[in-house]
Amino acid sequence: MAAGLACTVVGGLVVAAADGGPGTGYGIVGGYVDLVAGPIAMVLGGLALARSRRTA
Repeated sequence: MAAGLACTVVGGLVVAAADGGPGTGYGIVGGYVDLVAGPIAMVLGGLALARSRRTA
């Protein structure tokens, strides 16, 4: 879950700091991918954590 949060924060910073669009070398496409992958990672991490607590 922490990795998903970090991914989301870094993606937001990259998108906020980018001066150009896709193909300009600022990494804006990767930033948007991070903004999508980060919350997915947090949800999957939370589900795994809840499942591990339930079965232990």
